[in-house]
Amino acid sequence: MTEAIVTVLVVDDDAASLSALFECLRRDGYRVLVAQDGASALDRAQNGKPELILLDVMMPDMDGFETCRRLKRNTATADIPVLFLTALTDTAERLKGFEAGAVDYLTKPFQWEEVLARVRTHLRLRMTERDLVEANRTLEARVAERTAELKSSVEELDRLRQRLQAENTYLQQEVGADLRSIVGSSPSLRAVLEQVARVARGDTTVLIHGETGTGKELIARAVHDASPRRDRPLVKLNCAAISAGLVESELFGHVKGAFTGATDKNVGRFQLADGGTLFLDEVGELPLETQVKLLRVLQEREFEPVGSAKSQSVDVRVIAATNRRLEDEVARGKFRSDLYYRLNVFPLEVPPLRERHGDVAELAAHFVERLSRKVGRPARPLAREAIAQLEAHDWPGNIRELQNTIERALIWSTGDEITIDWPLAARGTPTAGSTTASPLSAGNGAPASVTPGGTTLVEVERLHIVAMLKRTEGVIEGPKGAAKMLGMKPSTMRYRIRKLGIRKTDYLI
Repeated sequence: MTEAIVTVLVVDDDAASLSALFECLRRDGYRVLVAQDGASALDRAQNGKPELILLDVMMPDMDGFETCRRLKRNTATADIPVLFLTALTDTAERLKGFEAGAVDYLTKPFQWEEVLARVRTHLRLRMTERDLVEANRTLEARVAERTAELKSSVEELDRLRQRLQAENTYLQQEVGADLRSIVGSSPSLRAVLEQVARVARGDTTVLIHGETGTGKELIARAVHDASPRRDRPLVKLNCAAISAGLVESELFGHVKGAFTGATDKNVGRFQLADGGTLFLDEVGELPLETQVKLLRVLQEREFEPVGSAKSQSVDVRVIAATNRRLEDEVARGKFRSDLYYRLNVFPLEVPPLRERHGDVAELAAHFVERLSRKVGRPARPLAREAIAQLEAHDWPGNIRELQNTIERALIWSTGDEITIDWPLAARGTPTAGSTTASPLSAGNGAPASVTPGGTTLVEVERLHIVAMLKRTEGVIEGPKGAAKMLGMKPSTMRYRIRKLGIRKTDYLI
């Protein structure tokens, strides 16, 4: 590699001296610029970019001292070494030169070997200083880069620590929850499980439809457990259980100070589920403004925590569930059509218990085994009459209603077999006229007076619905309607009224 030619500026008003220095330096391989006064020297130094300046002290108009001072005040030329050329040997004059910024003196008449030796020495010092400055800059850049990396690593470790703490809290809650499995072998259930096996292998978004209490969460768990994400968490959020003002914080997290009461940073469910699956139950309850942000996460796989402008990438499979017909909600303007189509890539319809013929007895036996320890009673077989009663019922509250019924039966049954004594199971206390939750309510605990006397499950259900209709004066829908109090959908209650042959004259006097 060819070495770069070094430029030297020589400034002297004496033409003979200037010519001699020019030839000496040129023969030694330097590129030589010349000037005969201070003003020209300043211009050549600014534009020629020399590595060294030889500057005569005694010049007209502007002497070497003033020229040197101006060179040092100019940021473009301040770092160029200046060697004064002079015939003076007075110490005071030389000190004046050093104060002006010179680094050395060359005394006239010149000894050419000495001139070249001094030039070479100061150029080496110049190059060494430049190398040191560059090395220092490189070192500072590396230190800054390493500092930034360490800061990023600390932030990442802090993020992972917060995530692990949140995951630990979440998983402890999961461990404390009832761990249930999907029970049943009916054709309708097997058809759903076949679809689960098909969709679980990929990352396709799944939308689970089904009535309340049909086990939509268990189906979501089955999809996750059969997927490649099974070793990462399945994080759940019931959208109906979170207020509209807090649902975004639950989904996306928030930074400290994001809103009143946000005294700490919160890790959202999306971040908790990173690498795993997020199950959004009752997704139809999400506010429209939150639906927009959920759509963005599904499309771009990134989100901003509440109160932060910094996006976070996330790798999450979303499974949503609803007991509503979202297409109807779209038509009413309550649910975004673009989000509906994004969620409804692979729909799964969970059959209600009334359509799972043959599964009721198996589920009942499963609940007997699992709930016996909870109620502190030994597990006993179900009586034949009890099984017949259970299989004859249509279960408007689905599996949840069956579970509650079995739990009550375990508590009230005293013999070797479990019986279903509906009037007895409906009593909350032995006090006459007390109001308790019916075994046929969907587990919401709505109080209702039930008159004992029905001998079959169907009779008890009819009496119970009639009693509730009397209480509400025939009102079915609304917050004070019979359907709300019984925990049923209005459409389900109307179906049961027709099924049981209940007429207005039965409850309206």
